Amino acid sequence: MSRHIHLEPVGGVAGDMFVAAMLDLLPECVTSCLDDLQDCGVMQHVNVALVPGLCKGLSVKRLQVALTDPLAQRTGKYRDLQAWLAASALQDDVKQRAQSILLSIAEAEAYVHGVDVEQVHFHEIADWDSIVDVVAAASVIERAGISGWSCAALPLGSGLVKTAHGLLPVPAPATAWLLKGLNVRDDGEPGERVTPTGAAIVRHVLGISGGEMAHSIHPPEGCLSSVGCGAGQRELQQRPNVLRCLLLEKVGISSESVQQFPYRPLPVMGQIVDAVIELSFDIDDMTPEELSVSLDLIRCNPGVLDAGFHLAMGKKGRPVFTVNVLCHPDAESAVSTCCLEETTTLGIRIQLIHRRTLERRQQTVDGEHGSAGVKSVTRPSGAVSAKVESDDLADLPGLAARRKEASRLRERFES
Repeated sequence: MSRHIHLEPVGGVAGDMFVAAMLDLLPECVTSCLDDLQDCGVMQHVNVALVPGLCKGLSVKRLQVALTDPLAQRTGKYRDLQAWLAASALQDDVKQRAQSILLSIAEAEAYVHGVDVEQVHFHEIADWDSIVDVVAAASVIERAGISGWSCAALPLGSGLVKTAHGLLPVPAPATAWLLKGLNVRDDGEPGERVTPTGAAIVRHVLGISGGEMAHSIHPPEGCLSSVGCGAGQRELQQRPNVLRCLLLEKVGISSESVQQFPYRPLPVMGQIVDAVIELSFDIDDMTPEELSVSLDLIRCNPGVLDAGFHLAMGKKGRPVFTVNVLCHPDAESAVSTCCLEETTTLGIRIQLIHRRTLERRQQTVDGEHGSAGVKSVTRPSGAVSAKVESDDLADLPGLAARRKEASRLRERFES
């Protein structure tokens, strides 16, 4: 049984809203979350409570953090916060998640202010309640045993927000940077709707599994087993200021299988790390035409990421087609069934693997011969690579003309 969480940012996303919603969804994680906060040393300075309440008629939970020592100050330097986490008694997996979330925020601040990450000085994130949000979020993500995450489009908000740098446009610059690659919407509700911590947490969970961010706005099919609601501190005019978490369960690759990987790469800014299923099998009694039709039908399955085949040598020296299909873990059962139905294979090899991909951007640009779609990515070095959709150039006469137009369009992105 695999478990998937779908995030519905009705009011938005903040660190405390995420933690409250997750603990409302998974009350069995409350004790371990408080233990982790104790292990990191934050409970020496604050009291933390999960408080039930109402938000526009909805039953919700709120995370309340009260400072017990008014004189206790937390350094705002990123490198000091990371060193403090590294020296804490937190379990390694929880510690790595907290450090990864904190690093995402620091990278955004560094980009916005034009400084090195090591020179970043936080303001709001230096408050004790924000540190509680980061550590508690890391704890509940690690303890939940979730195999997949998805998130509906995030609300942009509008207006101005008061910060240590004065009034800044909404979303705040660091938040806007963290929202890159995520689906957003304008629902007409003003104010700050997503905080930097909230955006960093969403990036973190979507980088763990579920495929590219652009494909993660809808939940997969499954049995809805539980719902959690976490409320923010501010009242909105038109809607409840809540983040809702939906827990879906589905028979297939178990969350334990994903959690038991001997190595789990950490998310990196601009890169997506997720768990996928690789299905492979050999075919020696289908024609290329038949196999091509079968692969088209397999690709039509929701959750299929890629499908193809290559020539290999099978039993008795016979040439065979080795078919490889990539799909999301939650789709394994349905996709395997389709492979068994649409091909002549008698069995399928199934592997659970990790992959790391660059965040892709899709844009439509106008050229000399009409508009064309362009996919682009940013390499770790900062260089931009772009590829023009070949179908959009198909009407141009001759290969030379198509290559020339593609080169001209790519230069807009790669220069």
